[in-house]
Amino acid sequence: MGARSKVRGINRLSRMARALPPGSRIGLAVAAALASVATPRSPALAAAADTSSGALQEVVVTARKREENLQDVPISIDVLTHKDLKNLAIVQFDDYAFRMPSISFISIGPGSQTFYMRGVSDGTNPNYANTSATGFFLDDSSLSWFGVQPDLHLYDLERIEVLNGPQGTTFGASSMAGAVRYITNKPDVNAFSAGADFDGGRIEGGEGDWSYEGFLNVPLIDGRLGLRVSAFSASHGGFIDNLLTTRSWVNGTVSNNAQWAGKHFNHEHQEGGRVSLRGVLNEGWSATLTYDYQRQTAHGVWDQDLINYGPRTVSRFGPEFLGYQAKNMDLHVDGDVGIADLVFASTYWSLPTRRWDEYSQYEQNFNGGAQEGFTCLTDPTYTLPAGSAPFSGCKVPLQFYEYHTNPERWSDELRLASKPGGRFHWLAGLYWEKSRDKNSGSTYYMPGLRPDGAAFQLYNYYYGTAPGSSSLPPTVWYAYTERSDYRQTTEFADISFDLTSKLNVEAGVAHFHSDFTYSFPYGQFAYGPPLPGVSAGSSHKWNSKLGMNYKLTDQVMVYADFAQGFRDGGTNAGDTPQCYANGVPLNYTPDTLNNFEIGWKSTSRGGRLLWNGAAYLMNWKDLQTLIYDIDICSVASYGVNIGDARVYGVESNVDYKLNDNWSFQAAATYNDSHLITVPTYDPAHALFKPNEGERLPFVPYFSYSGNVRYEHPLNATLRGYAQLDLAHKGDMWNDLHVAGSNGFPRVLQPAYTLLNLRLGLNPAGGRWLAEVYVTNLTDKNAVIYTNAGNFDLRQTTNEPRVYGVRLNYRFGKETNSE
Repeated sequence: MGARSKVRGINRLSRMARALPPGSRIGLAVAAALASVATPRSPALAAAADTSSGALQEVVVTARKREENLQDVPISIDVLTHKDLKNLAIVQFDDYAFRMPSISFISIGPGSQTFYMRGVSDGTNPNYANTSATGFFLDDSSLSWFGVQPDLHLYDLERIEVLNGPQGTTFGASSMAGAVRYITNKPDVNAFSAGADFDGGRIEGGEGDWSYEGFLNVPLIDGRLGLRVSAFSASHGGFIDNLLTTRSWVNGTVSNNAQWAGKHFNHEHQEGGRVSLRGVLNEGWSATLTYDYQRQTAHGVWDQDLINYGPRTVSRFGPEFLGYQAKNMDLHVDGDVGIADLVFASTYWSLPTRRWDEYSQYEQNFNGGAQEGFTCLTDPTYTLPAGSAPFSGCKVPLQFYEYHTNPERWSDELRLASKPGGRFHWLAGLYWEKSRDKNSGSTYYMPGLRPDGAAFQLYNYYYGTAPGSSSLPPTVWYAYTERSDYRQTTEFADISFDLTSKLNVEAGVAHFHSDFTYSFPYGQFAYGPPLPGVSAGSSHKWNSKLGMNYKLTDQVMVYADFAQGFRDGGTNAGDTPQCYANGVPLNYTPDTLNNFEIGWKSTSRGGRLLWNGAAYLMNWKDLQTLIYDIDICSVASYGVNIGDARVYGVESNVDYKLNDNWSFQAAATYNDSHLITVPTYDPAHALFKPNEGERLPFVPYFSYSGNVRYEHPLNATLRGYAQLDLAHKGDMWNDLHVAGSNGFPRVLQPAYTLLNLRLGLNPAGGRWLAEVYVTNLTDKNAVIYTNAGNFDLRQTTNEPRVYGVRLNYRFGKETNSE
């Protein structure tokens, strides 16, 4: 079965790359001590219903931290089962995010996806990312960081659960709008299984994609100890061309990008694996230890310059690279302590990341190119009096930056849940989390920087430093480094009571407390002195949940629910006095989302048709966002509570098995998300006053997806199938600011629809699979994100049409038919 617990995810982040993390350790000794009083417990739920009648397979989820049938859980949940993951060939975030209507997302390429649920978008983007409003979990580990989750390769998963709406009383802070959970396959202590998978394709107008995957499950001690190992290697070829271009700079110099230009400029590689060991100690106790490692490298860019160069084409003059290593350790203990079932989960997670990006358009486009004066001896702007001298003695004003983070997180969770059965059900637990980043920061390089120039020395005078002196190494224009330490504790409880055989009521509460410290050894421009600093703070919050559900029949349930979600507050300490004078707050407070929801779950036509849905109104108080505005605070982005927002919408999904040959799945969402009120305390808030009544960014009104599959026996031992699936995302704004950012107007990104076609064969029993496919059937050039964060206009796009083949083989107990 899947993991029975989930950690509470809290992310803290700040400025350009500032993070507020979580952490600590309750101790395995607790579980060991309780083991001595263990008594036998009830057997787990069956993983699947009897499908001999042609009914849909039962789906078991752990959305409320206990195993339950999906149709018995009175919250809105989208689930991709093991079978869905196989049929739809879901191996990365984009694959399911396109298909989940409640999820919208943007990206600047692999490893940078930022996603939103149910229209709860604060404008966070891959350039300036606030604490995530959506929880993201791998089994028991909370993985969100800087609003961006690790871009994991998805292999050997049991299912993906998407929990729509606030999950604050169950999964804690930063699960304000919902949560996404990856549930991995666990070792089977009773049976041998193994498998191998290959996928290869050719990108139209580009290079090739390929992946090799495999898993092995071995009972080391029959019924007592099992080992499961999986590994993969996957590459995505290039399809973006970086044109050889000669550029005339504002300062009069001329250069080209021959060092970086090339066809199929972008390519990505991932590799990694998972090792999991499960021991069954006795009838009531078991423990699973899992280690997961993945490494990703991405070179080049995944955007295009439609205005100047055309589709899937750019002109970049500097390095473009992303690399990370995702490491995760998870110890999960299940036990029977007589009065209740116990779960103890202890995790460790780290994500060291390095990024290089070109930033030359800032020099070219900001303030009419005046910044290029820093590469000259004289210039019209900074040589006094202004306008008295032309550009002279200039070097090429290239600029690029390096950004790095080294986050680590430790967590412990201990909880007790009532035994199955009876009318009264309860859950209570403690959670502790500690996060730290001992070294995050960024360095901006200008190879042509001239400390002997008028611009540089004017700022020497402003900061009181010696003329021509630099506080940073040669060619470095700006740099900062930061350490963040964060700890949180949460106590939570949930109770539900069956008033009758049909009517159930539920209440939950969670109390959260956090402490955080930031230290800044330095953060300065080359012409300024070091600006060290230390700041500390804390916050706390109560969240609650109330619900009622009623069984109209054995197959139809309706429910009403009130639930809260929240994100932690933070600090803007370390900014310059001018930033605070312009309205940057020293601290910003937690924001809260109050969700009022009614929904239904239904099964009909002999178990062949599932229809679920929900309608909701969510009031977002003290909306918290991260802003970079060069006129308010030129040295860093800052967090601020800008006002209140409101979201209302409806979502529904259908799963229909028409007969033994035809099946159909569909889902759709409508979201209306608007900023309602903005106070005008100071310039930092007044900046958003024109946004009152405006639609929040990165939120389509309409999104939908669906697939239809036909299977038919070709002979007594062989079956064939054909499958068509589509995903549609509606249009959405690219910016929280009505006026746009960095000199570019706000852009309404167009809607797009993606289609995929698959044709394949598999034998009775499902031992092997052979498939040919075409993804992005219409070769749609979709705009995933219109990005003005680098002082130019970049449009991230999707992969073009791909023609491919997929093969696999299964040994032992597990087959493709499961």
